This record gives sequence, C-alpha cells and structure tokens, in this order.
Amino acid sequence: MELSAAQRERYERNLLVEGFTDRMQQALIAARVAVVGAGGLGSAALNYLVAAGVGHLTLIENDTVSLSNLQRQVLYTTADMGRPKAEVAAMRLSRLNPGCDIRVVTDRLTAANAAGLLGGHDAVVDCTDNYDARYVIDDFCREAEVPMIYGTAEAVGGQVAVFHAGGAGGYRDLYPERASQKPVVGVLSPIVGVIGSLQALETVKLLCGVGESLAGNLLVVDGRTMQVSKLEL
Repeated sequence: MELSAAQRERYERNLLVEGFTDRMQQALIAARVAVVGAGGLGSAALNYLVAAGVGHLTLIENDTVSLSNLQRQVLYTTADMGRPKAEVAAMRLSRLNPGCDIRVVTDRLTAANAAGLLGGHDAVVDCTDNYDARYVIDDFCREAEVPMIYGTAEAVGGQVAVFHAGGAGGYRDLYPERASQKPVVGVLSPIVGVIGSLQALETVKLLCGVGESLAGNLLVVDGRTMQVSKLEL
C-alpha cells in the first residue's frame, strides 16, 4: 500500500534521508513494537518511536506518576500525579500521532505473562529500571528470537545494546549473575533522554533495515566527559 498524502507530509523528513525509502516508512507503519517501561528511558523512546511512525505499540507499565518522576519523565506533568503512567503516556502519544495504534498494559511483566504480552511483536524495547524485568525480557526474546533493544542510565552515563539480532547474544551473556538492586539511584535527567533516544534510533534502524545495528556491541556513554565507547561483545 502506498503512503497517503498525509503520511508523506508527516514523515517527509524521514523520507528525505539518503537511502530511506517509502518501503522503509511502510515497514515502520506496519511494525509492532513492545516497550516495557514508561519512565525516564521510556519517555524518550516512546516519543520518538511514535513520531517516527511505528504503527502498532504495546506499552507495558504498572506504575503511577509521582512527584519525583517529573525530574526526568517528560511524558508527564504535575497534574498527572497519581494517575497510571501507561494511560497518561498513551493519551499524550496518541495526540502526537493519531495513526499509531497503542495497546495499554498496566500489569507488571512477569515470566508467567511475558509470552502473552510480548508475543507477536517485531522488537521489544527494554526501558525498565529493574533486573527482574530485564531478565524476563531477555529470556522471552531469546526463546522467540525477537530483538531486544536494551538501555540503562544511572548518574551521568548509560549503556545501549541490541540483543538477539544478527547473531548477537543476550543480556544474560553480558550479565549472567543478577546484581544487587538499589531501591533508588541518582540520575541527571538529560542522560535518560540521550539513552532512550538511542534506543528508539536502534529500533527504527532494525525495523527499516537502514544503517548498521549495534547488535554484538555495547555502546557506553559517559556524560561527565562526553566520551562514547563502542565495545564488541
């Protein structure tokens, strides 16, 4: 199906990128992506995935908006405090791009429900902030052979990787043992935007088949020194 006049205008800047074709935009519109977590990383990743034209999105988030979230979770405002993040995020994202079909899941992702919630997607974006959920995503993606776009941010730095794509291993290969989970960690707000945006970029590249994927590599961003390292896994 050809792009409509409205779609062509909306996604004009995508289509002006050298090597980016109508077929690639159509692939984005047809794509199904699950995003687990709508906090700091998710706020950036979700905004850019929807803006870029991902047509079908499953948003999995069981938390509600609190005052301390607002320092970095830019999908929300003070007026949203106490409301379910997934519902607020879906409403805002639908205003950004009404052409995106958004499925809202307010349940916590577990090993028991992972197949039901994540099955049928072309990619899973890990915007979680806890190890348990990350291992659940990794186990599902390994079994289902679905790409996992991983991101984490803490203090003034972060990491991005693409697992289970192009022969790449998974999160368990990088971190075979679960580390101790701190209840709260410090993070300067802009770094979550940087990492979440990179996750969205890697997802779009995978879905369109454009550029070189991070699969098989770990991107490490040091915001204190502005050094970026790409490490082969």
